[in-house]
Amino acid sequence: MNQYRDDLGESQHFTDNPQFEEWSDAITKNLFDVNGHLSTLQQFIKTLQSNLKQGNNRSKMIANIDKKSVLHIEKISGALKVVNDLVHKMNSIEETALNKAQLISREKLIRDVKYSVQEFQSAQTEFARISKNMNEEARAALEEDINHGGDVSTNAPSVGAPDQQIVIEREAINNEEFAYQQNLIRQRDEEISNIESGITELNEIFHDLGTIVQQQGHLVDNIESNIYSVVNSTQSAARELGKAMASQRSSSKWCLYMLIILAFFLLMMLLIVFT
Repeated sequence: MNQYRDDLGESQHFTDNPQFEEWSDAITKNLFDVNGHLSTLQQFIKTLQSNLKQGNNRSKMIANIDKKSVLHIEKISGALKVVNDLVHKMNSIEETALNKAQLISREKLIRDVKYSVQEFQSAQTEFARISKNMNEEARAALEEDINHGGDVSTNAPSVGAPDQQIVIEREAINNEEFAYQQNLIRQRDEEISNIESGITELNEIFHDLGTIVQQQGHLVDNIESNIYSVVNSTQSAARELGKAMASQRSSSKWCLYMLIILAFFLLMMLLIVFT
């Protein structure tokens, strides 16, 4: 009972921690935004992957999805940097300044951040792979356009003008499309380079979070172990109390039976004496 009072007093004493609550709320909000953008990014990646398999990777719709995917990646990266700073701030709070519920909440929140970072890593890696494949196919298609649709000179016989050179030129709209595809390839190359740099930076964040989770895990394991110990002790006490009450009820029944028997014999003796 005294231990319970001490724990209760500790919880009440350290419950009001404005910094912890502020940072925890900020992490939760940013993590919600991260997961929203991540879900959309994963859907875009599936669409790009499907179109890549179908060979439809030169349409403007795909280019639009590609640009939107990059925007989501930039927003997620920015939010995760903010979250990482907040996690380190929250982790700097001394254990004695937090109650057990807050310690468990902090550890769970950091695990959630680590999971989102891991999911984002996978999404970035997959997007970079698809972008590379799309660029390879786009380059091959442009080379084919140059070979078959570019400025081609041929010698063909003609009446009155033997060995006259015939020039076949690409139409203006094809020239515009050619320039558009070249620019798109250059943009994708830059995006891939930026994404690969972001993956390297994200690996460092993931490693830091893993170290923090490992540190916090030992503390939470001890807290949970103490909680389970208290629960087990309470359950054992309840079982012993139940046995005692059952034994008491059984003893009371035997005493009642003995009194009834004694009363019966006393009544018989009285009857014998007075008859």
